[in-house]
Amino acid sequence: MAMVSTSLTANPNSMVSAQFSGLRRSSFKLDTSLPTHAGFSQHVDSHLRLSSSRRGSKGVVCMAASGKDSIAKLVSDLNSATLEADVDVVVAPPFVYIDQVKNSLTKRIEISAQNCWIGKGGAFTGEISAEQLKDIGCRWVILGHSERRHIIGEKDEFIGKKAAYALSQGLGVIACIGELLEEREGGNTFDVCYRQMKAFAGSVNGGNCAELAKEEDIDGFLVGGASLKGPEFATIINSVTAKKVAA
Repeated sequence: MAMVSTSLTANPNSMVSAQFSGLRRSSFKLDTSLPTHAGFSQHVDSHLRLSSSRRGSKGVVCMAASGKDSIAKLVSDLNSATLEADVDVVVAPPFVYIDQVKNSLTKRIEISAQNCWIGKGGAFTGEISAEQLKDIGCRWVILGHSERRHIIGEKDEFIGKKAAYALSQGLGVIACIGELLEEREGGNTFDVCYRQMKAFAGSVNGGNCAELAKEEDIDGFLVGGASLKGPEFATIINSVTAKKVAA
């Protein structure tokens, strides 16, 4: 898969992954020597919308572990490692270990959850809300991972709504996109990734366009239903002034 840090995780079966900036595309070779088993992968992402720091790249490690001891060993290894100064690093332990990791990991490395719910908390047994993640000091969440899409059955629109809500609550979103092996072999990689990207990028409207336009890495909008409302569409078009003011 690709991780779009909003980030682009690579499908472990894919030799080349699309890397996006806005709607522009380039490609990079994946290091096939990295571990490819489910749940533990390390990827370097491009920025769609990142934290306030503007370092060169962001590494994300999903921490698959059998228990507290293996988590503690990985944390110890990361604490003692020499890390490049221009790389942001985020680790994503299973939810039950977030507090353990947060209290023992160097502050140089940030913490992400592996998933969160689509909206505010309620009677959704087993789900974790964005508000709960913030409450325990978690600043990031991974959404749209291939296992959530293809095993749990989450659809593009559902994942997009998750991302929109998480962002509205102040979480950084590490948004995963990517094709299945058969889609890649059929030459549909870009079409699949573009469709999934659209789900993350939607929902611009007259109320949020000015704030979105100020973001350094946003240089355009794909306008949906708001384009059918003349005055609101004009407001979105004119929101370019917000970027000029911010500059």
